[in-house]
Amino acid sequence: MPETPTISHTLFRGTLNVSVVLIGLASGVAQLAGIPVRFAQWALTAIFLACLLYFVVRLWQLAFVVKIRELKTDLQDATRLLTLQQAGHQHYLDAIQRISDREKPLYSEILEVLVLIGADDDSDRIVEKRITTPEPLVTNRTMRPIVPTGTDRLTRLDEIAFKMLRPAGGGITALPLEQSRLLRVWLIFEPAITTPTEWQVEYRPRGLWGPLRERGWDQLVWEDRLPIASGTSAAFTLQVTFSFPDSDQPPSVKERQGYGRFAEPERDHRGRWDVVWRDERPAGRRYVWDLTQAVGGK
Repeated sequence: MPETPTISHTLFRGTLNVSVVLIGLASGVAQLAGIPVRFAQWALTAIFLACLLYFVVRLWQLAFVVKIRELKTDLQDATRLLTLQQAGHQHYLDAIQRISDREKPLYSEILEVLVLIGADDDSDRIVEKRITTPEPLVTNRTMRPIVPTGTDRLTRLDEIAFKMLRPAGGGITALPLEQSRLLRVWLIFEPAITTPTEWQVEYRPRGLWGPLRERGWDQLVWEDRLPIASGTSAAFTLQVTFSFPDSDQPPSVKERQGYGRFAEPERDHRGRWDVVWRDERPAGRRYVWDLTQAVGGK
């Protein structure tokens, strides 16, 4: 089997072949046409320059090909390394989720959720206020922000402007455990919560209530935490305030299974409608709220 010629061999052989062809053609034409010696010298000079230019262009082309091959190899190596790192990183995330899922709730909690339905996609907002009572302390926990689920596009924390607040002092670090249509966040308290502590998160799930604005109805699904280890009571009480934009007609909210209690819609000084729902003992339930409002604020 013949050996594959090297790049340098190909370069010089190609230049030599072009030179021989050009010189042969020039010599033949000169003999047939009887061209004077001076013109023949000029022709040979032009041929030499043409061969030199061809050599330079060919050399640049081959160097470019070699560089492309090197870059492709580097890209493949980097891709393999990134895949290995992502796999290792995912193992850590999966382990954290398994630990968090198996851990018994070490606290009781009061949770108030403000679901602010904006007049447009950019003004949708969620505020979750909590008062956590540790038993005996809380160092971390996980949560799932309320985000649109009608798309498979990844959802990142920076896309929803995720913010944490701990008024009494101390910090909260948020790390994404799962970035998908069901975003999951790991919250780390620094220092740990050892006394009843108030804290909150706020985020802007852009377009969450787009279907409600377009067709006048939508739903919200909420998965409650499981009961505490003894199973005698719920881990927290839950209150949700649905705040609708200004409208001539009051909105309505219903829970499909009849869980919790609703207050009548009330209009504030800005013309917005607030519907408050409350459950004193959630007990690990799955809530489905059906929301309706007038389309176009009429």
